[in-house]
Amino acid sequence: MKKEKLIEILESLGIAVNEGESSVSNSSRYPRIVFWDYIWEDKIASDETYSTVETYQISFFAKEPRHPKLIELRNELRKFGIYPVIQHEYIKEQGKDRSYYHSFFNIEVVVDYG
Repeated sequence: MKKEKLIEILESLGIAVNEGESSVSNSSRYPRIVFWDYIWEDKIASDETYSTVETYQISFFAKEPRHPKLIELRNELRKFGIYPVIQHEYIKEQGKDRSYYHSFFNIEVVVDYG
């Protein structure tokens, strides 16, 4: 999958999406997605052009487990033959009346830098 397609899918959910970190205005919105790359791997094609396979973490934050938008995202990825292993954790902030669910998975995308 190309990075542009991944972003298109994430934005099609109609929820807050940020690359890298949550913006100040989105940091308390639920549900929301934050995604970032953490692995770059160069690939050389047969004609010696280069592509980079980048591994992204997709983090989904919601006030309820198995949020319908997370299920929608999973179903959209399935249409492209992508079946991520989704992990979950419950976050309870000490001293604050704020708790949420963090679901996350990784996905590889192809970026062509030319």
